[in-house]
Amino acid sequence: MKGKKKILFLIHTLQVGGAEKVLVNLVNNMDTNKYDITVMTVINAGAFRKKLNKNIHYKTIFDIKFLSKENKTNNKKNSGNLFSRTSKIKNILAVIYKFFWRHANCKKIYNKYVKDDYDIEIAFLEGVSSKIIANSTNEKSKKICWLHVDLINETKTEKFFKNNEDEANNYKKFDKIVGVSKFVINQAIKKYELDPNKTIVKYNPIDKKDIEEKAKDKLNIKKDNFTMISIGRLSKQKGYDRLLNIVRKLNEDNPKFDLWIIGVGAEEEKLKKYISEYHLTNVKLLGYQSNPYKYINIADMFVCSSRAEGFSTVVSEAVILGKPIVTTDCSGMREILGENSEYGLICENNEESLYNALKVMLTDKKKYEYYKNIVKKRKEIFDIETAVNNIEELF
Repeated sequence: MKGKKKILFLIHTLQVGGAEKVLVNLVNNMDTNKYDITVMTVINAGAFRKKLNKNIHYKTIFDIKFLSKENKTNNKKNSGNLFSRTSKIKNILAVIYKFFWRHANCKKIYNKYVKDDYDIEIAFLEGVSSKIIANSTNEKSKKICWLHVDLINETKTEKFFKNNEDEANNYKKFDKIVGVSKFVINQAIKKYELDPNKTIVKYNPIDKKDIEEKAKDKLNIKKDNFTMISIGRLSKQKGYDRLLNIVRKLNEDNPKFDLWIIGVGAEEEKLKKYISEYHLTNVKLLGYQSNPYKYINIADMFVCSSRAEGFSTVVSEAVILGKPIVTTDCSGMREILGENSEYGLICENNEESLYNALKVMLTDKKKYEYYKNIVKKRKEIFDIETAVNNIEELF
């Protein structure tokens, strides 16, 4: 290993999610002649552990047996958010877990579990991962924090810190703050008064060839109508509650369409109840799918209803597969689809605007055909080799 830079990437889990997928894409495509790479999880869980190349070292801090055991497979029920179940036990565990990290001595945790002498230490996610690397006792290492989400409109990291000042001081300990979009960085600077000179934007590496190959797989599902698809965690952030409200209104307008939603999460039971209560027979919750690309491939349109994002991996994947896109105006969308909706229809981030945008795409054939044709030109911006090389410049 002499001559190689030793790099540690720390992430909360390798559960199925956008940041986790980006990390796997990145490390699997980095130059292992230059870098000795270790991926470490805070908790030993997640289907993406199996996706790491054999030359990537894998370590974990907390091997919680029931979580580690139930996440060994790609089972759709066990591949979402760590505390996504709605059981009382899970709720209690979540409260304890948040309290623990608010008051944990992260320097001791670092010294006990990270141990190795890395040249570069990267917290690849906001929150817990950043707390541990921010408290690194390795004075020689370069410390980098990756921000994947708009921290003003998505405040889930706050529960792991005592207050806003505590979180701000955490990020200020890093040598460099990386944001997955310009908007993500600007929001972090605004909220935490970060030094702009310490920030940089690095776009997510996306494996275009792999996506296109997997999209060719056969899919045994009946497709009767115009089909919209959305993929993401079933959480408040992703806005599926308002998307179902919109489907209900669109059904009253009588356009014939179906909506497929791929993902698991805390809101699943609530969404199922709504679907049943309002007889939304044209909505299918498809759970976790190890190959979502074959579903995107046969769908007619992609929908992103998120309240907040960073730089949406799944919207980028829909672009690669040439799907017309309707999305709310959240972080990264204008960088993907153009400042003025050149390559996809970006609407204001509220329910009424999303309803109107979807109605236009369902009823205006010329508008739909325009976006169907123009989006194919946009996939040229996604080149994994260029993206990985750009990121390696940091190291």
